[in-house]
Amino acid sequence: MISQRLLWTWDHCTQWTAARAGVHDWGASNEFTGTAEDFVREYSLLLRWCGQHGIDGVVIWGLLRDGHGGVDAVKRLCDVAAASRVKILAGVGLNAYGGVYYEGTSEWSLNNHLSQHPELYALKADGRRHILKQSGNAPQPFHHACPSRPENLDYAVAGLRWLMATVPIDGVQIESGDTYVCECPRCRERRQHPVSALSWEDMALLYGPAAEAVWSVRPEATVVLETYSQPEPVTDGTAPSFGGGLPTWAQSCLAQFPRRAYVQWVADNITAPRHPVPWTARAPEGFAGNIMRTHLATWWRGRGEEVAVDWLAQLAQLSLAHGYDGLSIFGEKSPFRTGCELNYLALADYGSAANPDADLTSFLTRVAGPLLGGPERAAEFVRIARQIDNPTELEEAVAQARRHAAQLSGRPAARWTWLAWYLSRWLYDRAD
Repeated sequence: MISQRLLWTWDHCTQWTAARAGVHDWGASNEFTGTAEDFVREYSLLLRWCGQHGIDGVVIWGLLRDGHGGVDAVKRLCDVAAASRVKILAGVGLNAYGGVYYEGTSEWSLNNHLSQHPELYALKADGRRHILKQSGNAPQPFHHACPSRPENLDYAVAGLRWLMATVPIDGVQIESGDTYVCECPRCRERRQHPVSALSWEDMALLYGPAAEAVWSVRPEATVVLETYSQPEPVTDGTAPSFGGGLPTWAQSCLAQFPRRAYVQWVADNITAPRHPVPWTARAPEGFAGNIMRTHLATWWRGRGEEVAVDWLAQLAQLSLAHGYDGLSIFGEKSPFRTGCELNYLALADYGSAANPDADLTSFLTRVAGPLLGGPERAAEFVRIARQIDNPTELEEAVAQARRHAAQLSGRPAARWTWLAWYLSRWLYDRAD
């Protein structure tokens, strides 16, 4: 069974009001352009929907910012989450991604900590401070702390204790950083293995103390540990980057992770629509659980909001077959967008008591069918959605979606209208 279902979000991309301007479609270091009321409204809608439909928790990166209300706004959201019986998990970067307080004047903002203690910065190979300026989706630079400096670990531990004591969130998703690593003499001497944009040895060093800091305040808290990796071993001695497999030394690092935590894996390259690599690895035993997280239906690694229920079924089936009992997908956009709505509902359904085998046909019959005009139309909806990659059939696919919309009324008609609009964007862009 799938026992942990999470929606993963950045605050600056989350838009659950159907008609609202001023949000991003993707990104990892963007400003939040709204107000505290915008922040509370958008996440309140998300949390209530999750409570009504069987999603266990919401991961929020950028949870604490002065610009959208800081601690007071988070406390308001925690009231909504508690009433909805949905967990809020704060996204917390230990070496990067802002620390526990993403943006503001707080002492628990990692950027402020490094500004006050520049000697604690991570360093590049040439000795310069590791401040990554990345074009495209990250207009604000990433500031990195050196993981080998005990002062930084002490700071991270104290910050996590402050976080759990200050706001009644249900836990954290912790990351060590995947935007390249410190290459100072201390880190080079400490590490025994190669690195890429990430380091398994850094995870092993940091995750235990960080998780224990959370549990020291709230023993029942959920702690999710990001690996940035898919679970299939890589035996050529290389250090894969994000979404790659496990290097030969990863198992010894994983053995140092705290056993009460959930381990999170990247599923992007092991299921469709990419060319999947073989998946033979069983889930590591002894942890609270193992979560497969995917970037399906996002602008990160595909097309935002597209229908992915068939791909999610494959991911759920493979996860169940290999002992992985959690799933996480992006949850930033309103279910008014039918692709998002169906994906979220599939997340809630696959591996549940109602659909223990994560069967696509069962989902289309029981869940999607009533929303789209019947089981046959639900299956047709997925088939037509797939024509986005078939240019010769795309115009007819749009016409078919419009015909279904014309034959229905209310929300079922609106869902087919959405599909026609969604596909027609690619038809428009491909026109001469």
